[in-house]
Amino acid sequence: MTNNNNNNQIKTRSLDRLTSIIARFIGSWWGVLFHTTWFTVWVILNLDINTLTFAVSLEAIFIGIFLLISDNKAEAQRDRRDYAAQKRESDITERMYDLVNKQNHRNEQILTLVSEIQQSLEDHKKPKTKKQI
Repeated sequence: MTNNNNNNQIKTRSLDRLTSIIARFIGSWWGVLFHTTWFTVWVILNLDINTLTFAVSLEAIFIGIFLLISDNKAEAQRDRRDYAAQKRESDITERMYDLVNKQNHRNEQILTLVSEIQQSLEDHKKPKTKKQI
């Protein structure tokens, strides 16, 4: 079962690579040049225009599919990056919240100690009566 799963992953990666190559070519000036040359040669050779129309229609369908697959893959990658960024931000926020809480707790401890010291100083400054001595 694992071997079959690995084969499927290899096939998927190969198809994804092929799709990316085709989409990059279609969306480049080389793709424009290729199609311009193809149509020009077709017209110069005076080949059947109905066949060209049929071929271009089929090509348009497949180009649309390749571009959609490529776009879906890019969107999935963006979603993974966005999720990772949001996770990092959430982790940082949580750590900051913990640090602020710890600092607040320390501040409360310091205030309590200061209050105790002040009370002790006030007690120490009070004049002692004969009964206290």
